[in-house]
Amino acid sequence: MSHKKSIWLTYAWDDNVDGDVDFAAQELSRAGLEVKLDRWNLTAGKRLWEQIESFIQDSSKSDGWLLYATQASLGSQACKEEFAYALNRALYTRGTDFPVIALFPAPMDTELIPAGIKTRLFVSLVDPDWKQRIVAGVKRRQPDIAKPQVEPYALKIYSSSRDRNNRYAIEVRPRAGTWVPFFAAIPLNEKDNVSPRLHHGPAKRSPLEAGLLGTSLSNAGSKRSNDGRLWIEFAGNEATPTQCYYILCKKLPSVLIFGVDAGSPQYQVRF
Repeated sequence: MSHKKSIWLTYAWDDNVDGDVDFAAQELSRAGLEVKLDRWNLTAGKRLWEQIESFIQDSSKSDGWLLYATQASLGSQACKEEFAYALNRALYTRGTDFPVIALFPAPMDTELIPAGIKTRLFVSLVDPDWKQRIVAGVKRRQPDIAKPQVEPYALKIYSSSRDRNNRYAIEVRPRAGTWVPFFAAIPLNEKDNVSPRLHHGPAKRSPLEAGLLGTSLSNAGSKRSNDGRLWIEFAGNEATPTQCYYILCKKLPSVLIFGVDAGSPQYQVRF
C-alpha cells in the first residue's frame, strides 16, 4: 500500500471564521491528501516558525506545507518577514525541493505576495483545477489536468438592435491556414427567416457597428446545394487568422456549415 501524502495547512484564525479553510481542507482530503491544520494567531505574537518547526523538520509528519494566503495572513510587513523566515528554515531543513505552496482564495495584490512564493507554486481557488495542482505539487509530479479541445476555427456571435435585418453577425475564421473560396450554408427552409449575407473584414471587429457594413466581395454569389437541402453563400476573398467572414442575419440559423467551398476543411456548428 502506497503512503498517503500529508500536508500541513497553515492559516490565520480570521480566515476561517466562516469555515473557508475547513472547506479547502475537506476538498483536499477528498482529493487524496491527509491534511493537518495549524492555526496561526496573528495577534498572539508567537512566531510562525516556532509553530510549524516540528512538523516541517520531521519528514514523517509532512510531505509538504500549504499556506492559506490572504490579506489577513500576509497583509503586514511583519507577517511577510516572518513567512520569509519560516520558508527559508523549511527549505534549509527539508531541501529546496520540499513542496511549499500558497493557496489564494481571491486575487491578491502582487505587492503582498512574498518573493519566496512568487518563485514557487501558488494556486488560486478561482482555478477549477486547484486541488489537482496542489496534490501534484505535494507528490512532485505534473498535474493530471485535461486540456480543453480547441477547434481549428474561431467562432463568435455579435448582436445589435440597430438594424432588424442585421441583428446578428457570426464571425468565423481559421486559427491557421486559409479558406478560399469561402462558403457558409444554412438549412434551405430557414433562408427567409435568417436572410444570410456575407461580410469580409478584420477579425474581432463587429461589422454591426456603424459604418462597417458593405465591404466588397470577389466572385460572390448564392445558390442551393445540389441536394436542395442547403442555402449557400459563397465568395472568393481569403479567410485567414486575421481576416475573417461575418455571416450577417436577421435570426440565428439552427445549423451553420462553413469552410472551403467544394473543398476541405468544412465545419458544422449547431446553435
